[in-house]
Amino acid sequence: MKQKIYIDILVGVNLFINYFLLLAVSKLLSLPVKRSRLLLAASLGAVGSLSILLPEIPMFFSFLLKMAMSALIILAAYPLAGLKSFLRELAAFYVISFSFAGFMIALWYFFAPQGLIIKNSVVYFNISPLFLVGMTVICYFIIRLIHRITGRQAPEDLFCTIQIDMNGRTVSCSAKVDTGNTLKEPFSNAPVAVVCEDCITEIIPKENKKIRLVPYQSVSGTGLLPAFKPDKLTVCIGSRKTEIHEVYIAVTKSKLGAFSALLNPDLCQKTSA
Repeated sequence: MKQKIYIDILVGVNLFINYFLLLAVSKLLSLPVKRSRLLLAASLGAVGSLSILLPEIPMFFSFLLKMAMSALIILAAYPLAGLKSFLRELAAFYVISFSFAGFMIALWYFFAPQGLIIKNSVVYFNISPLFLVGMTVICYFIIRLIHRITGRQAPEDLFCTIQIDMNGRTVSCSAKVDTGNTLKEPFSNAPVAVVCEDCITEIIPKENKKIRLVPYQSVSGTGLLPAFKPDKLTVCIGSRKTEIHEVYIAVTKSKLGAFSALLNPDLCQKTSA
């Protein structure tokens, strides 16, 4: 007897699964989350689940299709911050996906539920919409509980966008408030934001007299970072925008993961003042 596949349930179930897989990745790696991007990426995955309606695809081509779809989903879900960060996000997505797949295999082995189909790397459940909504709510609170217990829950205010104005030019980049960044310019005692050089090359002053050296200490040792004072720094957290003038921008050649800047927490306090 052939199993019927209902398109609405197929798309809905995979939309739900992909959304929470992506949400788990963002929690695991402390990535900035935009629900609209997660929903878009999950929708791409849900559309990809329609491949279950195709004839059986050879394993090799199914693998290639899955890899391409996963890469597209990650690009849609999170801001691109270099190849290394992309591969890290993709790896985390696969680790969590494999964990989910292991659960599905166990479910199939022990219970063999009626209406469960796995084909072309796509999972299908013949379940009621009410059950799907209930499972969504339960999984959401489970994720929140796990991160509350482990202490890895990151407030939304830790993620923001900054705009740096200098000599009539403006650059924008994604930033994270880093509690480990206590850097201050030694003479003015102004807080320091550490920004990737690639993001602000066009506004770095050419005159040496405008460059200060900010000492820093990390697990790898100590050193000096070149820094300059911008005309203003605008911190955008949600709908709030705050202009800060007493601040220095330290330039680093190192990559900062999924972000282009790390902010001194004092700058975040200024936005709430």
